[in-house]
Amino acid sequence: MKRNSEAGFSYIDVMIALVILMVGILAMLSGISASILQSRGQEQQTLAKQIATSTMESIMSVKETDPARLGWAAVGNVGSNPNELGVAQGIFVTGFQPVFLNAGPDEVIGTADDNGSMVAQLQRRIVITDICDPDRPSPICPTPGTKAIRMRRVQVTITYNVGSLQRQEQLATVLTDYAVDN
Repeated sequence: MKRNSEAGFSYIDVMIALVILMVGILAMLSGISASILQSRGQEQQTLAKQIATSTMESIMSVKETDPARLGWAAVGNVGSNPNELGVAQGIFVTGFQPVFLNAGPDEVIGTADDNGSMVAQLQRRIVITDICDPDRPSPICPTPGTKAIRMRRVQVTITYNVGSLQRQEQLATVLTDYAVDN
């Protein structure tokens, strides 16, 4: 008596093949999602760098503006740079603030009157610090004297999210105002 043997795949063979196929598909999807996340991160990083650069340019332009309007005295955080009467002259907001698309009526980015649409998930911090110059004493520096501050460190920090991670871009410089020797 001859047995009729049929050749083919058993259920176990099919199940093993499906498991291998699913592992491959999951690996491919994981790679695609990682690529999309990296691309989004690069986009956010580029945007953060552009906003930091634009903010720094705005701060530098304030320094060069007519002193009757803004000028060197306005280069500071709100509540800083007191004049002879003790009135604070700094115009740049403190702490992390939302980033707006429009500079507002004063045409300066990073001040309290910025308006328009917010740039989603971006925050900006501007820190402006007076630097004591040993060659030019001032009332706030340990060296006695009456000359005004002529150097300020400016640091702009932009925070943004990539997935669940928060990242930062920083831009820093030192501004000087030695055009007029006081």
